[in-house]
Amino acid sequence: MKKYSYLMVAALLLLASCSQQRDEIIVINHSDIDRVGEMVEVEASRFDVPEGKRLAIYNNEGQEVASQLTYDGKIIFQTDVKAGEQAFYTVTTTNKSAKMQSYACGRVYPERVDDVAWESDLIAYRAYGPALQQSGERAFGYDVWVKNNTELPVVEERYAKELNPQTKARIAELRQSDPAAADALAASVSYHNDHGNGFDAYKVGPTLGGGATALLEKGKIIYPYCYKECEILDNGPLRFTARLTYHPTMVGGSEVEEVRTISLDKGSFLNKTTVEYVGAEGVELDVMMGVVLHEKDVRSKFDNENYYLTYAEMVEAPDGGELYQALYSPEGWSGAENRLWTKKDDKPAGTFGHAAIYQSTTTNKALTYYWGALWSKATLVDVSSKEAFDGVMAEVVAAKQMPLEVTTIVYEK
Repeated sequence: MKKYSYLMVAALLLLASCSQQRDEIIVINHSDIDRVGEMVEVEASRFDVPEGKRLAIYNNEGQEVASQLTYDGKIIFQTDVKAGEQAFYTVTTTNKSAKMQSYACGRVYPERVDDVAWESDLIAYRAYGPALQQSGERAFGYDVWVKNNTELPVVEERYAKELNPQTKARIAELRQSDPAAADALAASVSYHNDHGNGFDAYKVGPTLGGGATALLEKGKIIYPYCYKECEILDNGPLRFTARLTYHPTMVGGSEVEEVRTISLDKGSFLNKTTVEYVGAEGVELDVMMGVVLHEKDVRSKFDNENYYLTYAEMVEAPDGGELYQALYSPEGWSGAENRLWTKKDDKPAGTFGHAAIYQSTTTNKALTYYWGALWSKATLVDVSSKEAFDGVMAEVVAAKQMPLEVTTIVYEK
């Protein structure tokens, strides 16, 4: 692996003071893992942007690369850097509008009981909202929608077909005269069926679903139910971010309110999630992050040195393949296990517990972890087996543990 010293960066900074050039971004990969499509973050405030203009980033070939200004003041873009090598980018400003395809995006769907659904080019997810809670349906955790055969957004189209008023009216009409035809029409528009680019075959119910958090009180799970408020902070083209606020709950005699900030990037299947329990200062809390187990014979793997778990299960559909899920806690954990239901637990049908990790925290302190899934039939990444997914997850964790070094060189104007 090539080694890069701070003397090199210092020399570049010295050159910067001697000439008038475009600003630069240098990305260095000190690891032995090739980084493909990895997201780079730079503080946008490092660059002088005149009013009416935007930042534009160019690669070595002089081509503008897709970028996004995020809600928290970052300019982000994807990079490819081989192990031990570096990549150079130039930065300028322009008044030309950016024409960039959106890959990481989402929105709230009031027409579907306030779901908030989002996706990257690899996978899609949703969380349930206040209208669903008011209906009495019990769905607590994250839902997973698998994708393949496209890198473009699919969620909007899936909802539009399922919820089309004319189609729903026609199905209701056919129920009276031709139930078989009604069933066929409903199946042809349902997002629970695969119409060529994936579907929703995941069952959440009163569980943590695909990786949600819950407080523990004397070992009992205190489920958060549905979000109370949702604020979309970033909406493409490269990153989707939403802040979900949940109803206050009592734990240990104190009232706390859970706030989650969830981000999903293009090229990633993992949601970066920061959780904070807002309440009186200094209240100690036990937190669980979990993936619901839908199979009695649990196929999970725990890496106690790098603090992540993986889990595999069959997708309940004809030729449905397998779903692979993961949780990663970069801050470590106080424990991890296959937490199977006991006699004291409410046991939702078709579930056997959670693959769970535990952490201890206090009120008003941010806690960050990652959760996500991939489908064995995905076409943009090869995870045709649990072993292949475990390999992908190991590389993802290794990359996060050794982030790319990013240096900005800003020239005097």
